[in-house]
Amino acid sequence: MTPSKFVATRRSAIAAAGAAGLAWMSGLGRATTCTRSDVKPHEPTWLTYAVNAEMFWSNLPFEERLKRIAEAGFAHYEFWPWRNKNLDRVAELNRELGLKPVQFTAFWGITHPNRRDLFLNDLAEAIGVAQTLGLDLLTVVAGEESPGLSRDEQTRAVVETLRAGAELVAPAGITLILEPLNVLVDHPKQLVVTSQQAAQVIDAVGSPHVKILFDVYHQQISEGNLSGNIRAHKERIGYYQIADHPGRNEPFTGEIHYPHILKVIHETGQTRPIGLELRPRRDPLQALAAVRRADAEARVLAQA
Repeated sequence: MTPSKFVATRRSAIAAAGAAGLAWMSGLGRATTCTRSDVKPHEPTWLTYAVNAEMFWSNLPFEERLKRIAEAGFAHYEFWPWRNKNLDRVAELNRELGLKPVQFTAFWGITHPNRRDLFLNDLAEAIGVAQTLGLDLLTVVAGEESPGLSRDEQTRAVVETLRAGAELVAPAGITLILEPLNVLVDHPKQLVVTSQQAAQVIDAVGSPHVKILFDVYHQQISEGNLSGNIRAHKERIGYYQIADHPGRNEPFTGEIHYPHILKVIHETGQTRPIGLELRPRRDPLQALAAVRRADAEARVLAQA
């Protein structure tokens, strides 16, 4: 074969292989009516998601962000602090827009026993807010290590504080979700970092009203083995959040294969919305389109 003929034949083969690959990907989608190209902007997703109203459209007033979430076709959202919100207006917008908040941050920092009373006082107020807004999850972060106390003493303080908090939220039907955070990128000096540490705390508390908030982004940085840890702690996990790494952006921007992770979450039987605590790389609508794509591909994997 002459060199020119070999080059031409090789190019033809590569082009054919590429076309076949694209056809195979499209075929996978069509078999389950979930192709990558036919995911519509307002089409219902397979799983349910709660948009983080602090990280999406963060340049706009909070109430305007809620409108944008509804316009994007999502019915659930989450947020961080409640004290800087006009809660009456938020409740009004929830009714007008058909939105439902899923969780917000109730307290941060319980590694020292002298924080317990402050936690319980704040938690009592947060319960009232949760009841007003109609949600039943409150996030708690153990926080930074307390100087002068051993790790065992700090862990005991976290356990005892959460146990007291569980007694407070149980009559209201509310669950506290403890979020372990990474120390390598975002939150130095945290006491509770891995899902295993959080699980040990949850087991020591011994209440169905205290569970883990498993943030996939944080746990990818802290420990990896995402599928294994999700499956190992599925009974202890009360809520999931997602973002890719590095960057804490939308799916397909980093190293986490979210179609697989979403499939694993689905297999655990989790039915609550999954929090989109991610920072849109550019346009929020493009970020939500990436979430829809990951959701569609997860459905294909689940049905394979």
